[in-house]
Parts: sequence; structure tokens; C-alpha cells
Amino acid sequence: MAKSRSISAMIAIPVFVTLGVTGCATKSYVRTQVTPVNQRVTDLEQKTTEQIQALSTKEQADVSRLDERITSTDSKIAETDSRVTQVASVATQANQLGEANRAELQKNGQQMTSMGEQFRNAWNYQLIDKSDVKFSFDKSQLDQESKAALDAIAQKAKSTPRMVVDLQGFADKTGSSDYNLALSQKRADAVARYLTKQNVPLRTISIMGLGEEDPPANIAADFGAPPAGASPQELRRLSRRVYIRILAPGNATAGEAARSER
Repeated sequence: MAKSRSISAMIAIPVFVTLGVTGCATKSYVRTQVTPVNQRVTDLEQKTTEQIQALSTKEQADVSRLDERITSTDSKIAETDSRVTQVASVATQANQLGEANRAELQKNGQQMTSMGEQFRNAWNYQLIDKSDVKFSFDKSQLDQESKAALDAIAQKAKSTPRMVVDLQGFADKTGSSDYNLALSQKRADAVARYLTKQNVPLRTISIMGLGEEDPPANIAADFGAPPAGASPQELRRLSRRVYIRILAPGNATAGEAARSER
């Protein structure tokens, strides 16, 4: 019995020793296997953390840029709204101004129409008086009878606002046409000089020599027909003259009335 215990003890010791050694080997093996895994896990966690931080940073940056874009868009919308408001205000003012301008143009148009009527009357010159002075053969000097007639013309002219005195000189057919033209001009000049001495402004006097030509159609009726049975000598005497007209602005009725009075 004692021997049996001794044998059991001898067997048990190596087993314990073997188990102890095996236990230590297992722990070392585990540590050898676990440590790299832990390191990989740690590395993975760190990498994951870094990736999360990078994603977070990018997300924040994206959010910041989006916020900036939104803010910029809002600013542009606000600016656009402001411009639209300004444009609307300008359009309203333009419409108001346009209405005012149309009213002013209408008013000006009415005034211009009225002024145009006044100008038409003002520049519609009509005959208000006429006369003539005769000259001796080949002469351009005024006699006393001619001067007396011109005194009356001067008084009429000075009393008429904006009047014009029209002088047209004539000669008979004796001599050359060039000579007669120059002679008729001298006769018209003589009448103009006399009227200016009577204080008729020279700027209101129109002077023309027509020589031996027949009177223009516009004044032929004012000359009247020569006396029936007049001799050639009488006809030549009637041709040696300066025809005088006083014209003034006014309407046709007043002109006709003035014409009919003579």
C-alpha cells in the first residue's frame, strides 16, 4: 500500500511538471497570437478614427461652403429683389413722367398751333396801300408832285407795324433794254432815298428795276388798263414810273377790305 502511494506520487510529479510547463507555453503562445491582433485592432481603430475625423472635417467644410453658397444666394436674391423694386420704382416714375410729358406736349402742341396761326397771320402779308410816281423822259429825278405823293406814302408806312414797302421801277421801250433796265433801277433808288429821308427804315424797303418789261402778273391788275384811245406818247409816259406798294401782315379778309377801299 505504501509502495502503491509512492508509485502514484512518482507518476503525479511529472504530470504536474508537464502541466505547469504546458500552461506556461500556452500563455506565451496566446500572447504571441493576441498581441498582433490587438495591434491590428488598435491600428484599425486609429485608422477608423482618422477616417472619421477626415470625413467629419470634410463634412464640416462642405457644410461651411454650402452655408456660404446659401448665404451668397440669399444675398443675391435680396439684391435682385432690391433691384426689381428699384426698377419698378423707376418704371413708375417713368410712367408718371411720361404722363406729365404727354400732358406738357399736348399743352405745347396747342400753344404751337395757336402760335402757328398767329405766325401765319403775321407773315401773310397783304396789300394795304399803293401808289406810283411818274418820271420825265430819260430822267430819274423826282418832281414836287412825286414828292408830295411820297410824303403820304411815308406817313402811311410809319404808322403801320411790320410793314414792307415794295418799289418796282419801269421805263418805256425807247432805247436799249440794258439802258432802260439801269434807268428803271435808278428811278426806284431815287424813291427809296426820298422815303428814307422821311424816316422810313431802309430795311423795310424792297427795290427792283424791271426796265421796259411788262408789269409782273401779280401786280398787273393793280396797274389798270390804259385809257381808251391813248396815244403811243401817253403809253410811254405811263410806263416811266415807279410802282409803290405798302404790305403788312394780316388775314386775307382784312387785305381784301383794304384793297376794296381803294
